[in-house]
Amino acid sequence: MLSIVKSGAARLPLDRVPALAKSLKCDPARLFILAVEQQDTALAVAVRDIFRIAVSANEAAWLEELRDASDNSDPTLTTKARRAVRALFGK
Repeated sequence: MLSIVKSGAARLPLDRVPALAKSLKCDPARLFILAVEQQDTALAVAVRDIFRIAVSANEAAWLEELRDASDNSDPTLTTKARRAVRALFGK
């Protein structure tokens, strides 16, 4: 099945993305975007315009923590905040 999808001979059904991503040990959000691109270019553009970027499960956990810590206030990424985040990673 993978070689058929990879060659473009068949499209990856969107409902199969979670299971396939799990078996491939890859990010389901990224695989979903690739599958949408394969299905419908205009839809892929709309998804990107609305959701901006696909995030991994780890990134989603960071975002959830940020939302919780800020009481869902949608904080602006200030220079000070950016420095604090980068400092976590030694940058």
